[in-house]
Amino acid sequence: MNIRFRFLYKKNSLILTSLLCLGALLAPSGVFAQAGQTWVWGYNSYGQLGNGSATESTTAVNPSNLLGIVQVAGKYGHALALKSDATVWAWGLNDNGQVGDGTSNNRFTPLQVAGLASIMQVAAGHYHSLALKSDGTVWAWGRDGEGQLGDENAHNEASPVQVHSLTGAVQVAAGEFHSLALKSDGTVWAWGHNYYGQLGNGTRDNKSKPILVPGLTGVVQVACGASHSLALKSDGTVWTWGRNIRGQLGDGTTTDRYSPLQVANLTSVVSLAGGVFTSLVVKSDGTVWGWGDNSGGQLGDGTYTSHSTPIQSSNLSGVVQVAGGFYHSLALKSDGTVAGTGYNNLGQLGTGNRIDSNVFVPVLHVTNQTYLASGTDFGISVQAAYLKTKVSASTLTQPLGKALSLSARLRNALGLPLYLKSLDFKLDGVAVGSAVTNGNGVATLPLSNPAQYSVGAHTVSVSFVGVPLLLSASSGSATVTITKADTSLSMKSVSGVFGQTKPLSATLKRKTDGALLSGQTITFSIDGTQVGQGTTDGTGIATLNYKIEDTLAIGAHTLTASFAGDGSHNPSSLNGTLTTTIESTKITASSVSGAVGSVVKLIGKLKRNSDGKYLAGKTLSISVDGMDVGTVVTDANGVGTLSYTIPSGLAVGVHTVSYAFAGDTQYSASANTTTTLTVK
Repeated sequence: MNIRFRFLYKKNSLILTSLLCLGALLAPSGVFAQAGQTWVWGYNSYGQLGNGSATESTTAVNPSNLLGIVQVAGKYGHALALKSDATVWAWGLNDNGQVGDGTSNNRFTPLQVAGLASIMQVAAGHYHSLALKSDGTVWAWGRDGEGQLGDENAHNEASPVQVHSLTGAVQVAAGEFHSLALKSDGTVWAWGHNYYGQLGNGTRDNKSKPILVPGLTGVVQVACGASHSLALKSDGTVWTWGRNIRGQLGDGTTTDRYSPLQVANLTSVVSLAGGVFTSLVVKSDGTVWGWGDNSGGQLGDGTYTSHSTPIQSSNLSGVVQVAGGFYHSLALKSDGTVAGTGYNNLGQLGTGNRIDSNVFVPVLHVTNQTYLASGTDFGISVQAAYLKTKVSASTLTQPLGKALSLSARLRNALGLPLYLKSLDFKLDGVAVGSAVTNGNGVATLPLSNPAQYSVGAHTVSVSFVGVPLLLSASSGSATVTITKADTSLSMKSVSGVFGQTKPLSATLKRKTDGALLSGQTITFSIDGTQVGQGTTDGTGIATLNYKIEDTLAIGAHTLTASFAGDGSHNPSSLNGTLTTTIESTKITASSVSGAVGSVVKLIGKLKRNSDGKYLAGKTLSISVDGMDVGTVVTDANGVGTLSYTIPSGLAVGVHTVSYAFAGDTQYSASANTTTTLTVK
């Protein structure tokens, strides 16, 4: 709101109401509640200030008959404005038809660009202009010697023509002789001059229709310098390519790059802009960082030293948008004020004087600004451009436990993003936090404990409280659907002998976040036969103490752990190995005595060592004084009994009785178990 407007507000609310009604007349009903006042300052030889003169101005002035503006753009000698009724207005230098009026005559006051409607955004190149329609198509006019109009005919156009084969665009940007478009899928497309690699396709060949910039995904904003390009990704990183003569790519060199590279050590960026030989960004904390040419002090760090890596502007905070010129830069603050740094010989800092500055100084007489742009040697901004806002919450479907981030976009009714505005999030009616919108108007709120939200549909509600006299409050909602999470089991293979008790254990995890799941039943099977169950403890481990019986063959068996799933988790299973090995055995026997000719019972008992179980059906060999006297088969109690008649040839006295088990496929041999036979 300008000074006169504030005065009227204080003097008479009826006059205020009348002015607001005027704004409503200039805008579609219910979309905008206040007309946007445009301010310009600086160089004016071609009429780029739009006030009917060619005299430069060191303070902000209004272009003639221009109200209801929501967005502006400028470059070398001309300017563009987007009205609330989605029409485009232009003025200034027109030698290549960049004003779009069908002539090559310079225009010192704004005029409507014929044939354009439903426009969402405009961008100005040095000698050409771009407009983005609500249907995702892009229209261009002006110079086309390098293919920057993208219509494949290389002829200047004094009226808009459609960019060839480009749909789904959500943002456009223009450099000296090249153009960029961001698509809704996060990819970047480029056309025009490519001598310095500013199209990012690895070559230096000009292109007269859009081509994909390889290797770039997840982009939310693009910008152009004169001959270099910039892209902001959703993760807050910045990527650059093209001309690098002054270090404007930020890679620590002055080497041109023909493909995108990431600007190192730069994160949390929410907005970006390109100057002729500089690059500027705004971080989420409202600070400004820049790199490239600083010979005019346009980086605002208090020096005139150029930098090929990002440095912070020294005296600026609370910034929401930046714009770059030739030797000056501008910044829009969250309080609606504008500041500038750099050369001021033409009044491009709007300070009321021509004193250069290497730190940001206030632009006079502009308050409550909502959008900012810069020409090569002039500035342009919009005051109180719109009040109506729209919050669009994002739907989401993902499994339980996966890192959960809620997101929403804040825009005006034409789809222009609103920067650095706080959005409040609720999930199922409970406040979960706030997040600030980035350069694409998107706010993202990560939730610290996603596993607490149960499987099923949840409602996310997002609200914007608005800004008095500038932006209306708005809200939106969407559904977040949590699905069952996949699980995984891990376990160790087991080996043992018959009769041995071995712990069978398995660990159950949720795949999405690696959480160990407690209180879940794990079923253990061997060769497909269930042998028992265990319940997972606090560390996700279930254990079953299993005694290996001789019903299994010696060798490897399939050990399976399985989880049947529950209301929050999908089932899973895992196969391992249980290996049984041959067990050792032991024979016990008692001494006997008798007379020659009598019958005595030679008794041996066979058992396994692991648990002392007596073994049935095993053959024992018995000898007396080394002479075999017979074999017996153990009964159910592991007892083998041989009735032995003491022969007459056996001398009176003590004799050795030996018992032996030769072993089989399950048990190892036992031998040299001896006792005595006493002959009387």
